[in-house]
Order: sequence, then structure tokens, then C-alpha cells
Amino acid sequence: MTSRRPTMRDVAQLAGVSPATVSRVVNDERYIRPETRYAVEQAITELGFHRNEIARGLRPGQTTETIALVIEDPANPFWSGVTRGAEETARRHQHMLVVGSTGQRFEQERDLLRDLVRRRVDGLLVTPTAHDHVELHAELARWAPMVFIDRVPRGVPADSVVLDNYGGARQAVGHLTAQGHRRIGYIGGDPAVFTGADRLAGYRRALEDADIAYDPALVSLDNHTVGAARAAAAELLDGPAADAIFADNNRICVGALHAAEGCDEIGIAGFDDLELVDLLPRPVALVTYDTTELGRRAAGLLFRRIAGSTEPSAQVLLPTSLVIRGGRGR
Repeated sequence: MTSRRPTMRDVAQLAGVSPATVSRVVNDERYIRPETRYAVEQAITELGFHRNEIARGLRPGQTTETIALVIEDPANPFWSGVTRGAEETARRHQHMLVVGSTGQRFEQERDLLRDLVRRRVDGLLVTPTAHDHVELHAELARWAPMVFIDRVPRGVPADSVVLDNYGGARQAVGHLTAQGHRRIGYIGGDPAVFTGADRLAGYRRALEDADIAYDPALVSLDNHTVGAARAAAAELLDGPAADAIFADNNRICVGALHAAEGCDEIGIAGFDDLELVDLLPRPVALVTYDTTELGRRAAGLLFRRIAGSTEPSAQVLLPTSLVIRGGRGR
């Protein structure tokens, strides 16, 4: 029996509505009851239906010569290097790169990815939010290959390029213990995110390496802004009396540096490089890596899939380095 792509009429029948109502939901029109919209969206997901206006104008074998990069926060300097590397690779393959952001919200990510697929991008580079992506990936992967950058959603069979988060965090915290610090605070973001979980595990292993007992009172999670990280660091330095801080990303490290201002005896280490950190009067241990290579390698994997590769999914682990920045003039 020959399979066929689901139609709008199929979606309407499954959802118990008219094809006109399905069209209104697909076009995101207003004045549709929430329960009706939900029923149609569930039917769309179950059937794997995609309305693709651009595809109607394409000849067989023709592509849009476009790939997409979906990131969480374009204001974070981390993503400028990733974008540069992905764009360089796209140009070599005569493709244009378009960039969108999720704001760390799954609903925004889901809607953006669906829209990009409807617009017939040839492939997707995605930094996933902290959410179950199994169903979403199964829905979209049949229309466009997908490669994950920086994070790997659980249970999704797709290529990915990630940093050595565990090893980098272990090395940074090991540097603090080698400096004599024994009460090292950890400030992180969402513990459900792949990167955060690995960095926290690296932190705990470094404590174990130094025969230091893990103290949950020295761990602060769910910090997503510089201000939140600053408040968390101030609390750790005051209450549990931390003598050092490991920050699990660049924004959090900035907050920790603000909180420790004037207290040079407090050790500071962070994951990610920082702009202008060399101007600081105090030394800061930072886990660094090549963000451009992160984007370049991910785009390279994507173009292999676009070209038709059917090899098993692969995870590329990029190395990190620990550098001591700042403290000039001492």
C-alpha cells in the first residue's frame, strides 16, 4: 500500500472540525476557541501534517538553499562566534543562514521550528530548550535534517556538537581546590539543561578529587540573569561562607564578579570567556573554547545530512582549555 502525505481534510476529520477551521489555525488567525485550536494542533502533530506554500513552487529536487540556526539569546556574545562559524560553512555550500531565537521558551522554539520547516529550509541547527523534544523531533525530522548545538535533548537520535562540559568544569574547580579553596560555591542555571547537568557533575567530581564533601548549601541553581547570579553569589559568600565561586556560564560569572568586588581573596572561576576580563585587577580562571568551531562543525554535519548521509547519528565533543585572565599589573 502506497503511503501519502496527510492533507488538511485528514486533519479536519481527526480533529472533528471543518477544513476551513484547520486553515484558520494553520494561518494563526485570531478568534479561535482554545479547545478548538488545541484539537487541531494535536491532529496536526499526530498526522505529521505540514502546509508548505513555498514547496508548491519548487520543482522536484530543487531547494531553497537556506539553512536555519535557532539559538536561545542573540544578545549573549557566545552566540556570535557560533553564528559566524555556521555562516562560513553555509556560504561554502552556497547557502544562506537565517537565525531565530527561542528566548529559552519551548513554545516559541516549537512554533519557530515548525514555521522554518513550512518555509522549506534545507536543514536546522538547533540549541534546544530544556524540554522533551522526542515528539517534536519525530514530527520535523522527516521534513528537514536537524543538528543540535551545545545541548543534546534526551532520547532524540540526531547529530550534535557539544563542549566538554564535564571536563571543563572539573578542571576549573580543580584549579580552585589547588589554590587552597575548600568551600567552593556553584552558581548555575537550569539543572535540566544538558550543559548545566554536565557542569554540575564536573564540579562534584573535582570536589571528590580533592576529598571535599559535597555541600548542597553551596549550590544555587535556576539563575538566568546577571542580577540573579549576583544575588546568589552574595548569599553564598555571606551565609554558607563560600571562599570561592564557580559560575557555569558567562552571564553568571559576571554576576559573581560583581558580588565579590573588593574581596580579592575570593576565588572566581567560570565557564565561557568574558569580554574585557583582562582589564580586571584580579585573576579569573575561565574555561574557554572556540565558539566559531562549534558552529562550523555543526553546520558541517548538517550539510552531510542534506547531501543524503544515512550514517548513524554522531556526537562531536569539542575540547576546552583553562586560562587565567585578568590580574594585570600585579
